[in-house]
Amino acid sequence: MKATTTTYELQEREHLFRMVFEHSADAIFIEDLEGNVLDANPAACRLHRLTHEQLVGKNVSELVPAELRDSVVRHIGKLVDGEVEGVSLASDGRKIPVSIRSSAIEFMGQKAVLLNVRDISERRRSEDALRDSEERYRLLFDCNPQPMWVHDLESRRFIAVNDAAVRLYKYSSDEFLSLDSTDRLWDQPDPAAELPRLKNIVNVALARHRRKDGTILNVELTQHTMKLDGRFAAFVMISKVISSSR
Repeated sequence: MKATTTTYELQEREHLFRMVFEHSADAIFIEDLEGNVLDANPAACRLHRLTHEQLVGKNVSELVPAELRDSVVRHIGKLVDGEVEGVSLASDGRKIPVSIRSSAIEFMGQKAVLLNVRDISERRRSEDALRDSEERYRLLFDCNPQPMWVHDLESRRFIAVNDAAVRLYKYSSDEFLSLDSTDRLWDQPDPAAELPRLKNIVNVALARHRRKDGTILNVELTQHTMKLDGRFAAFVMISKVISSSR
């Protein structure tokens, strides 16, 4: 009776594995220690644009771009430590960025490697789009003709300053970032120093600032609070220099 139960349990486990294997959205490969594909799920076939019959028997070195084959051959049979990124090659020549995880298993009585391969094309596109967006906004900040900076509301230390602020106040960018407080710019108490720690508070004010060379500037500025890296910060733009005097 015990043997019958054990057989049933093994059959259930095999059925569950086969269900996960067949219906996984990620490509799953079973390879021997020489990198030959012993089995692959439908997602793996779709990834490489090959039928199951075409994919089984191929060596992993045939499933990556030519420039990566030497590296792949050197690592055949070695388990991936954690998650690594690589590139898969489809039969139509497309290069597909992927993340890969592996584990050691026994398959059909022999040692094998189970590979879980995820197409990360969409993630890469999102990352590239975010990087492009950040670069554009950084360019708008750095090259904007209006003096601008961002400072921490709690410590009141500068986080970033643009080139126009450097030109106006005569401090270098490094000098700005090393100042212990934005108060060093003020020739009088900052009326917006106690801005609430809330997002999207906009404050427009007149201020009396002092440049590094001692020149007094009367300016109109706008401060906009935001959440930046988990802390509250203020984005400040000098909209107008009303007057300057020694």
